[in-house]
Amino acid sequence: MLEYPEIKTIALQARQHLVGKTIGSARLLTPEKKFVFSSNRPDDFSRRLEGGTIESVQSCGNHLFLETSFGSVLNIGDTGGKMLFHLEEESIPKKRDMQLDFTDGTFLTHSVTMWGFISAQTSEETIAAIDRIRDEAMEPVRAEVDVEAFLSFIHQWGDAERTNDKKLIISRKYFTGLGNGYAQDILWRAGIHPRRKMHTVGEDALRGLFFSFLDVVAEAIDAEGRTTERTLLNKTGRYEPAMYRGSLGQPCSKCGTVIEKFAFEGGACYICPECQRI
Repeated sequence: MLEYPEIKTIALQARQHLVGKTIGSARLLTPEKKFVFSSNRPDDFSRRLEGGTIESVQSCGNHLFLETSFGSVLNIGDTGGKMLFHLEEESIPKKRDMQLDFTDGTFLTHSVTMWGFISAQTSEETIAAIDRIRDEAMEPVRAEVDVEAFLSFIHQWGDAERTNDKKLIISRKYFTGLGNGYAQDILWRAGIHPRRKMHTVGEDALRGLFFSFLDVVAEAIDAEGRTTERTLLNKTGRYEPAMYRGSLGQPCSKCGTVIEKFAFEGGACYICPECQRI
């Protein structure tokens, strides 16, 4: 899935490569696909975007917003797959769910894996969507958050006894835009087991968890996302996860214990049973 660091990377590259381009054709290609979600019919999608020029790009959480001169905004988010900029038509993948043809002969495509949201919205709908994301949780950016506020939230949180550490991350209870992919490294760095209930985590460990959030996200943004995902320019990211399917059966880089896997909260968990005792 494209999580916060990948979307931030794509947004930066979109500002560099897409702003100023005029959309000649906009197509939502697989409206019948079960897990591609949209608020548009294909004709409505095209009508809202065609002829508009991309004027600005922003991201919020794991959503990308491309605003056009018409006031319409392309919102892509909560998605897996590849969002790619193409200089030539020959590089366009056969299987794709959305395509923008720009008048200068370049293209933007998105091919969804697992699930994803693609919609052409009004500016008012976009403001409401961004407000919902920000009301739900905070962006994991060091300059905008405070460890004491995080500790206060956890200590006063009525669901702390019922919520495990993994769910804190993937359900966006405090920070937004992160899912199962980055949850593995965040918890491993903090030395916390995914099944552990939040109310049992001591203050020192909570501080470690808070800074683990920020450090992992900052490193991943600097590296343009994970090695398992693609940038807008079809390059792999450079952030090598410590805990993912490729680490199963390998020694933990901290202590040498063999990495284990189990299914929990709707996805795989990779842990060091020594560093992350329950």
